[in-house]
Amino acid sequence: MQSYKSELHAVSHPVNIAFERLSDLTVLANLKEKLNSPEATSKLEQIPETYRGTVKSTLEAIKCDKDSLSVQSPLGAITLRIIERKAPNLVRLQAENAPIPLGMTLNLSADGEQTSKLQVVIEAEVNMFMRGMVSGPLSKAAEGLASVLAMV
Repeated sequence: MQSYKSELHAVSHPVNIAFERLSDLTVLANLKEKLNSPEATSKLEQIPETYRGTVKSTLEAIKCDKDSLSVQSPLGAITLRIIERKAPNLVRLQAENAPIPLGMTLNLSADGEQTSKLQVVIEAEVNMFMRGMVSGPLSKAAEGLASVLAMV
């Protein structure tokens, strides 16, 4: 299993509030609805320019409920379902309908009383031949997801 980790991203909420929001994926639907608001535009500008277009188009295409999110990827439609919640530090998701075994972990840690840190880790079982083709996109996906999720 290969791991692709994002950098640590600042979240402007205490760790317990951040966990509460990230363990209910409908928060992404709320973000999607507000995508063209001045507040969302301001938050999108905080995302590195290399990810901004991809993040916006991904958010527009995402479908989610409390426990799962579905998104179109270069590999086809993928659904990520929450399989584990450990308050206040961990939310683990597992892919369904993915061409390779794929999982994602959201790691939260306190960073003072009013802020926290988020790291996204994508884990994929990739053979040596495929590793060269998917390493870049999966690393970018981890970083892009962390950028978006840190805004909620």
